[in-house]
Amino acid sequence: MAAPLDDLERLKIRLALEDLNTAFTHHLDHNEIDELLELFADDVFYTHGERVSRGKAELAEVFRRRSASGPRTSRHLYSGLKVTIEDASHARGTSVCMTFGQSGAPPLTPAIPTLVADFDDVYVRGADGRWRFQERHIRRIFVDPQNAGPMGQKPKSP
Repeated sequence: MAAPLDDLERLKIRLALEDLNTAFTHHLDHNEIDELLELFADDVFYTHGERVSRGKAELAEVFRRRSASGPRTSRHLYSGLKVTIEDASHARGTSVCMTFGQSGAPPLTPAIPTLVADFDDVYVRGADGRWRFQERHIRRIFVDPQNAGPMGQKPKSP
């Protein structure tokens, strides 16, 4: 049985997970796909509504498709991170994310949130010591009527 984590180790884990969540929104908003993908475990399970991605290759396709339709400006603001540390290499978390997004280059108007969602996460620390998302589930709570669905979703077959 592993020794219990002391307060300093728990604080280090908490800060690493805050940095991970912050990096997610930053890289997503700045279309830094390679850096964004580095935040996920190879066997990631990622869902957003009906869009389901298993593994880093499928997730890469989602993020690349998201930006393929031309300039996209977005800002994802997350808060309320609640973390449960299970052991030195496993944790879970929830947070709330508010998204502003439109096609085109900034500045854009109006500044109306397109989505408020809960993020439900499972985190894992890799052999390299870095924390990554093992799972991320985006659960839509408030949706602007103009929001057609998750960006990067494959078009539905007729």
